[in-house]
Amino acid sequence: MEIVIGATHRVEMSTRKVESKAGVVEARVLNVRPPRRRPQGPGPQQAERRQGQTNFDPAAGRVLVLLVPEGYHIPQDIDSGNYRVFLRFASRKK
Repeated sequence: MEIVIGATHRVEMSTRKVESKAGVVEARVLNVRPPRRRPQGPGPQQAERRQGQTNFDPAAGRVLVLLVPEGYHIPQDIDSGNYRVFLRFASRKK
């Protein structure tokens, strides 16, 4: 015999935005790599084919690949270059 008093709620991915505290978004570091090296230029017998690229990675920089589990906290136009991102590192408590 099976007695069902109530049904369980459907488990689904949340699509609504949840207010985060003061723009804080938690992320996980997936990869860290050195910056891209600057181009060395053509050899002595070759002509320059590149147009002048002015934005290089800083030599002392590090490239971080981050995973944000709640991606709806990230603005849709984050790749437009209109945002600045500030990082704060906090160690995990064990």
